[in-house]
Amino acid sequence: MAKSYENKLCIGTILLERNRWAAERQPSYAVSDWQRRFQEDGFDGMELWENHALLADEREQSALEASSYVTIVNSYIGFEDGDEAERKREEAAALVKRLRAPAVKFNLGADPAQLPVYIANVKRWAEQLPADCRILCECHPGTLAEHPDAAAEILRRFGDRSFQAIVHPFCCLGELEDWFKRLGSAITHAHVQLRDEDNHFIRVNRRPELVKDRLALMRRMGFRGSFTLEFTEGIHVNEDREALYEAALEDLQILRNIWNGNPS
Repeated sequence: MAKSYENKLCIGTILLERNRWAAERQPSYAVSDWQRRFQEDGFDGMELWENHALLADEREQSALEASSYVTIVNSYIGFEDGDEAERKREEAAALVKRLRAPAVKFNLGADPAQLPVYIANVKRWAEQLPADCRILCECHPGTLAEHPDAAAEILRRFGDRSFQAIVHPFCCLGELEDWFKRLGSAITHAHVQLRDEDNHFIRVNRRPELVKDRLALMRRMGFRGSFTLEFTEGIHVNEDREALYEAALEDLQILRNIWNGNPS
């Protein structure tokens, strides 16, 4: 029986957020104002940047809590020790519950000496989440899970909770096939972003053969998970939200066509 997240293509609300990397991380738009548009334009759900709820006003928080469109909460909480870190983890777990989100994404830190601390705190945090919540470790460059062997060992050490993995099929460190060989069915989600030789974000159609080849490999390796359009062309370049959204829609259509076997 197919799982509810299989083959879903979502939009990351961070894609349209011009303050995603600003010092204060203060939201610059209300996601609820865009939700109907997301749905009508064919996105299967949204990966909600946590600050789009946590730092939103009461009206926006109520609108998001009334929605059933949040498929993943995109959290940037840390897993070091300390009262403030613990408070933020509790806040993130409470948000997942309030939004009734079926999944939450997290990142590990980068300090190898802190790995036992990270793992212990991740496991404690997982106990605060709903039993059926997918807990997605983003295998992100710059974290301890940036390479396949390390990520596989970390997932093993997390234990028997339903921890799963996010990969970046078009810009991962190492060979994509190695990720699937090492992590296998634990990979259930993919973040979509492409970059050119100068590290600028580009549209999917700038590298059509790479995209086709990587998606075909994912199918061969048994991937039937979900995708989030995370970033696209235009980010960091005099950002215009409408232009970014149009680029994301083009990426969505191309990805859906290729994934469904209609690459033209």
